[in-house]
Amino acid sequence: MQGSLQDMTVADLIQHTCLDRKQARLTLKHQKQAAEIYFDEGQMVHAVLGNVQGKEVVFRVLDWQEGTFQMENGVPAPQRSIHEGWTEILLEGARLLDEAQADAPPETQLKEVQPMATKKKSELLAEALENLLTESSDIVGAAVVGIDGLVYSANVPQKGMDEAMVGAASAAILGLGKRSVQQLHRGAFKQTLIQGEEGNTIVAPLNAETLFVALTPANVNLGMAFAEVRAIAKELQDIL
Repeated sequence: MQGSLQDMTVADLIQHTCLDRKQARLTLKHQKQAAEIYFDEGQMVHAVLGNVQGKEVVFRVLDWQEGTFQMENGVPAPQRSIHEGWTEILLEGARLLDEAQADAPPETQLKEVQPMATKKKSELLAEALENLLTESSDIVGAAVVGIDGLVYSANVPQKGMDEAMVGAASAAILGLGKRSVQQLHRGAFKQTLIQGEEGNTIVAPLNAETLFVALTPANVNLGMAFAEVRAIAKELQDIL
């Protein structure tokens, strides 16, 4: 998976990868700099930027708002230079950024604040999902997931439900659904409904790289749920 840092922040990429608990390498490029962060078992284990290694690299790249990223699964770390938990590192990094912003001259602060007026895609996705759950009486959980199972944004209030598991299961459902309609010559895949005793799961593609998953109670009006899925899918497609 690859993309622009204007669409997904470094902090979001780190959080989603750690929650996904995959072994992976995240490569970040900003101006003429390139950094690599390695993940394993839900933690950052190594990071390198030029001659700098460890969590100091993470502190530096958290401020990168422009550039590109590339995520490669299954790439092991050449060594271990990070031993702290990812949440601890992100919190410390946020504190350091706040302190740097407070110490900057007023002109610099103004220039740095202005780009933040435009919300990032991750924030827009989170808002769209929150509004859906607030307004809907049929959908009780929702997520936007990459076809590789990476969770871009999720709002799953149900206690004990792991967002990473929602992403992995949804990607598997999508893959099975696509293969099934191809093998049975049913045309292009539109959506999948899986019904269980305690509720339903609806999976629909948003584009070639992402999908939308909705969780509903068992006694829901499926006609209304499908209509809401179509409406939110269009809104999410516009964001993506």
